[in-house]
Amino acid sequence: MKMNYVKGVGVLSIGGELDAQSSPELTRYFKEQLEESCLNLVADLQALKYSSSAGIRVFLGLAREMRHRGGDFRISGVQPQVEKIFKLSKFDKIVKIYPDVDKALASFEESQ
Repeated sequence: MKMNYVKGVGVLSIGGELDAQSSPELTRYFKEQLEESCLNLVADLQALKYSSSAGIRVFLGLAREMRHRGGDFRISGVQPQVEKIFKLSKFDKIVKIYPDVDKALASFEESQ
């Protein structure tokens, strides 16, 4: 996991597998790393190979937190096996998914 900021938007890069064991660690990392002033967040999932329903719950929590702050949450770079899980759970109807970080970042500029 790695968090950086691009034009005030947090970009959280997540790799490996996200399941019931690793999801609490991601939630903790997110809360420690996110700056108070950050309103928008992109989760870059190009290195994420697997996500269980526990991972989806983490992403829902991230979306809820960012929207509570008055901002929003986007996902980018979803691999086919993870995208399949997102579509089956209808998660892609709740959070906007983009092919790459640049397009996700641009979507914040377009929505202002």
